Amino acid sequence: MTHEHLSHDEIIDYLHHELAPGDDARMLAHLETCAACGAAYEAEARLSDALRGYARASERDLPQGVVHRIWDAVEREATAPSLGERIAAWLRPAILAPAALALVAVIAIGFALRSHGSGPTIEAAYYLNDHAALTGTVPFGEGSVLPTTLEQSAASDLQTVATTSGRTVSVYAYR
Repeated sequence: MTHEHLSHDEIIDYLHHELAPGDDARMLAHLETCAACGAAYEAEARLSDALRGYARASERDLPQGVVHRIWDAVEREATAPSLGERIAAWLRPAILAPAALALVAVIAIGFALRSHGSGPTIEAAYYLNDHAALTGTVPFGEGSVLPTTLEQSAASDLQTVATTSGRTVSVYAYR
């Protein structure tokens, strides 16, 4: 390193203390012996100081209202309960005991209703048999059989009259 001039990047790394200790010592030795590299180092140091001075001079303060809101948000976040704290709050006996009691009551009611069933059931065959028995005993009901004596007397004594009015046809039978 002492035979060659330092690169611009090496000077910047030395200036910002980003070199390993061994490389840093070699750079210092070279800068003490080489006037050209020493001048480049001094120019880079003056530029860095000028940039830092400009940054400090152009730095603006935030309005106090913004600063207070930021600190309020930081404090709220710091005091907000964590997930573990929220779970622990729910597991307190004042909350957990009534919740467990309510759960046990719901389960007990569910089992009680299930064990009693939904009441007595009536099969559909009962309704069909009942309907058949009723329609067979109702005289002149729909689907009932007329006695043959009634069929013969009804056919011989009845007179049939058909009348039309508009689109309907009416048929009357009388004795």
